[in-house]
Order: sequence, then C-alpha cells, then structure tokens
Amino acid sequence: MRKTGLVAVMALLTLATAACAPLVVGGAAAVVADEAIEQEKGGDGLF
Repeated sequence: MRKTGLVAVMALLTLATAACAPLVVGGAAAVVADEAIEQEKGGDGLF
C-alpha cells in the first residue's frame, strides 16, 4: 500500500473513532447511573 493510502486509512479510522466517542461515553454514563441507583434503592435500577 502506498504511503498516501495508509495516511488516508489512518485519517478515516481517526474520524470514525472520534465520531463514536460520545456514544461510548454516554453509554458508560448510563451504566454507572444504573449501578448507582441499584446500590442506593435496590431492585433493577433504571433499566
């Protein structure tokens, strides 16, 4: 693969990872909130 091709692939992967970051952070926050409610009130939590 040429150097420009590798650079293009790396740029695409970087953008894809950056675009998914808010979803990952949001999902992690939901899991933490659910666990906190389960510990505090018992039962199934939020979900």
